[in-house]
Amino acid sequence: MKPKFGCFVFFLVSIFCAVAESKCSKECGRALASYLVPGGSDLTYITTLLQSSLNIDPDTIVSYNKEKIPNKDSVQQNITINVPFPCQCVQDSFLGYVFNYSLQSKDTYDTVAQQRYANLTTTDMLMKFNTYDPNRIPDVGTMSIPVNCSCGNSAVSKEFGLFATYPLRPGDTLELVAAEAGLNSSYTTLLQSYNPGVNFSQGSGVVYIPGKGDNFVCVL
Repeated sequence: MKPKFGCFVFFLVSIFCAVAESKCSKECGRALASYLVPGGSDLTYITTLLQSSLNIDPDTIVSYNKEKIPNKDSVQQNITINVPFPCQCVQDSFLGYVFNYSLQSKDTYDTVAQQRYANLTTTDMLMKFNTYDPNRIPDVGTMSIPVNCSCGNSAVSKEFGLFATYPLRPGDTLELVAAEAGLNSSYTTLLQSYNPGVNFSQGSGVVYIPGKGDNFVCVL
């Protein structure tokens, strides 16, 4: 009977481990945040907003946007640039990263999500990750900024290893988003496959754009 009991215990442990397993099926070294440069900002400001364990600086951002940013001392306003950040399992729940934002006077959950972070996150996400009363956000303090990311889907294609979190904006279409990402029209079907069920013309939410930059292959 002992061997049977041992097998039974092993079976129970296996079930427990399966239940306790993280909801994140995979992780990858990093992803990209597709950030819409607001008026009056520079790379130093953007670096501060999207600083992470990667220890990025303006030169880092330039290296990922050589065609759009000729030098670190000047960046055009209202263009979309890619900023690298870690793509990790957050709270055993979703792939992303949590940035730390230093609060400023008159900040609200809406302004931080929509203006400071250019819709890379949402008001609802900020309220889940912070305990500040929406009507009493202090002028000084730190706010946690969760941003989702993707490691792709090897079932769709193994050609891409680095993905950008791209906030959809009013006027966007599947073709426009593909062009913005530097993908020609032949990639629109692939782009939709990485974002099943998403309407690229919905004007809000995020999609994940595959890139061929660095091969940061996902760990399954």
